[in-house]
Formats: sequence, C-alpha cells, structure tokens
Amino acid sequence: MPTEDQLSVQRLRALKHIVVVMMENRSFDHMLGYLKLEGMDDVVGLTGAEFNVDLNGNEIAVHAFDAEAAKVQRHGEALQKRLDPDHSPKGVQIQLGNGFGSAHNGGFVKSFIDSRKPDDKVTEDLWMVPMGYYTSKDVPVYDHLARQYCVCDRWYSSIPGDTWPNRVFAVTGAYGENVTKGNKFFDHLKDVPFVGKLAGMPLYDKPAFTRHLRDEQWRWYSHDPATLRLADSAYRDPDNPMRSNFSFFDRRMVDWFTEIIEKPIVGGGCFHTDIANGKLPQVTWIDPNFVDVSVLESASNDDHPPSDIRAGQEFVFQVYEALRRSPDWEDTLLIVTYDEHGGFYDHVMPPKLHPDDDAPFETYGIRVPALIVGPRVRRQVLHEPDGAQPGDPQFDHTSLIKTILLAAADDPDAALAEAPGRVQRAPHLGGLLLDEPRTDVDDPRNQRNLMEAWRLEARQRREVQPIAAGTDNRSIAPDGAGHPLILTDLQVEVAKFSRGLKEVRLNP
Repeated sequence: MPTEDQLSVQRLRALKHIVVVMMENRSFDHMLGYLKLEGMDDVVGLTGAEFNVDLNGNEIAVHAFDAEAAKVQRHGEALQKRLDPDHSPKGVQIQLGNGFGSAHNGGFVKSFIDSRKPDDKVTEDLWMVPMGYYTSKDVPVYDHLARQYCVCDRWYSSIPGDTWPNRVFAVTGAYGENVTKGNKFFDHLKDVPFVGKLAGMPLYDKPAFTRHLRDEQWRWYSHDPATLRLADSAYRDPDNPMRSNFSFFDRRMVDWFTEIIEKPIVGGGCFHTDIANGKLPQVTWIDPNFVDVSVLESASNDDHPPSDIRAGQEFVFQVYEALRRSPDWEDTLLIVTYDEHGGFYDHVMPPKLHPDDDAPFETYGIRVPALIVGPRVRRQVLHEPDGAQPGDPQFDHTSLIKTILLAAADDPDAALAEAPGRVQRAPHLGGLLLDEPRTDVDDPRNQRNLMEAWRLEARQRREVQPIAAGTDNRSIAPDGAGHPLILTDLQVEVAKFSRGLKEVRLNP
C-alpha cells in the first residue's frame, strides 16, 4: 500500500496546471496578519498588542493602513518611495534584534529610522510606517482566497535579505552572487552609451528548475523582461532566446514599440489568450508588472511601495478569475506568495536553517504571505509541514521548486538528485491536495464588483486634468500621473535590464 507521501505525489502528478505568482516586498503580518483579528483564530497573526520602540523610547504599536485613501492611516502621507522600509541583509538583522522593546523582532522601527536619508525628510510622526498592516477592506481578494482555500502562516522568504537573492532562490534553489561584471552578455553592450555601464544591475548565473522540464511544459509570463532571464544565463543567450517560452501577461498593457523591440525574445499570445485557446502549459510562472509608465492604464501592480496594493489585488484577481473559468480549473494549483518582506513588521522569528544549507545566512528570511489555491486544495490554515520537528525544513521558496519537479519532471527522482540540497530537503505542497475537487467554494461576486469599481476609479485618477483657466499649473493626478516619474530601486534595475536586452537585439 502506498504511503501518504507517495499518495500526495500521485495527486501532484495528476494536476494539469501549476501556476505561481510572486509579488513584491510585503510581510505576512503586514498583508495577512489581520486575519486573526477578523475571526480566523487559527492564523498565527496579529493580536494588536505588538509594538516596537522608537529612538525616544516611545512604543509604536501595530496599526491599520488605509489603502482606499492611498494614505497611511493617522497621517496624510502617501506610502512613497522615501518611506519604503529597509530590506537589505543589514536591515533585516536590525529588525530581528532584541532590546528594542520586544522579546524579538523589535528592530523594525530602528531599522527604518537608521536607513532614512536627510533628503527623505522623514519626521518622527512617520516612524510608525513599518508597523502598519492592511485589513480585509484593502485586500479583499486575499481575504476571499484565505477563507476559501489555504493560507500558510509559516512560509518564509529563503534568505533574510532583499529581492533578487530571494527571487534567484525561488527559481534555482540556491544562493547566487551577482555576476554582472565581466559577463559576456554585456560584451554586446560595452560600446553602447549608458547601457554599457550597467554594473549595478543584478545578473546571476544559477541553473533554474526549468532546465529539468521539457520546453513545451513551461512558460514565463511578464510585462517586463522575465526575472528568469536575470537568474539563469541559459535564458539570456542572444543566439537562443527561447522566445516560445516567454510571453507577455497581457498584451493590452504593452505599447507597440515595446512589442516590436521585444519580438525577438518574446513569443506570441499572452496568459489570457493561452487560457482561452487551451494552450496554458503545465507549469506557469507569472511576474507582476514591475514597471509601467503608461498614463491611461493601471500603475505597476507588483505591490512594491509606492505601488497601490489594490492594483496588486486586481492583478491577482485577474489570474484567479481566468483560471476559474478555464476548463481545467478542477486540476489546477495556484500559489501566490511574495519574494521577501520589504522591511515591514512581522512578529515571528525566522527559524534556523539546516546546517548543510549553502547560503551565507543562519536563518530563513522573514515570513511572507502565501496562499495555496485550487478546487483540490483543502480549506485550512497551514502551519509547519506535517510531523515537522524543531530544526526540520520549513516552507519557503524552495518548496515551489520541489512541488513543481515532483509534479512535472519526467523523472522526479533524477531531477531532485541534481537539485541543490535545499530543494531536496524542502517540504512540498502535495499533502494539501484532495482526491476530488471541492464543490463548497463561494463565488467571489463581491470581490469582482470591488475590483471593477477600483479599475474604473483608477483610470479616472490617472487622467491628468486640463490646465485651469488663469493659471500656469496643470492639475496633478493623486497617484502621480503628471509628476516626473520616480522609480523604485527594483524598477530601475528591471528597466536597465529591459534596455540591455533591447540593445542586444538592435546591435547583435
């Protein structure tokens, strides 16, 4: 008789589609900690009593943000780039430190204050930013998914650090060093003004999990150049761009110039048309829209501050609704998570890593939201892996790779044997699956109405108003349309990579 783990792997291999969406820079408590305050008692979330201490010895408690007003509650200040908390490895170590008024995780306010620059002009009344959290009013799509499917409250980022190392971990299962300098990719660009000097752009060279899949089994959907191309050099070879494995998430969001320039590296169709035409592959990875400078469309929807998190909600809802309406929905698994915590407060101390893990860190990163969705997914709050003992591997981004390889690799045992040890030891998601699809999932009618209302309102807000009579000033849309574009650090890096790819194609 097969063991329970063997049965769970059989259920994984019966799936027709696995879809991964990885958002940007938000912690579990920041996005889903409210669930405990709103009736989901099993969730390891917020009680409302959590706090940090500022430099003056004052307690700063957790408090609700207000995304609808696009402002931090109790203050008329938008969550702008200058208020983006520190999420570097150095900042994380401060955030996890003791001695700041909490038994642990007491340094979020201190890290935020220490990392502000004089030009940021962050006054004492803004020191509370990293302690804010959202509620069901602001994340209605996540609220629906958490209550109808599975929310994991013990999913950790792979390292206690920032975006790119965690994203590299998510697709390769290993820690990678930036290899931009001396990389042959830039030999094509060295004489191109500006582009040839992109030494600060993240570029890595680690073998991704996609190498263990047949080409027809997977596709990467994005608006910007796929993050996979930054992680694995096999997918940025100018002579073999593998364009059929890369497609836009929504071609309606892509301007004609971008589509023409990226045609050599991006295939036809898009996520929505592939679903409609029955061409969705077995494994799908979707990057959010990191950079969007269009005035009449929604802003970037990756959730990286200062992105409007309601744009992120609408993006995830698009994915969910498209999958729900597909003929293969009963055999589909959707995973929504975040690369790292973005410097926002979380009260759970990351556990120690396995002593054999190949990374220059002793612990996992800070908890991030994770929602596991599908008709065959049990409705539950998922904590540690079943039977886990202290020191055992926990759910993190390598669980995505383990799950995908078990479900889709022609020879899962061989694929895992070649994978990094972190992937081999990682728990997978097969234990969440049922033999038969559930029939008790509520229709997201309310979420659909909320997202449609937000979409209309967002378009109106982004329209720059005409010049008022008798004045020289143009009215500025509240989300920044009409202002000089100010990109986040991540957006700058993605824009650089996009420019680099285009130059390679234009100047082979």
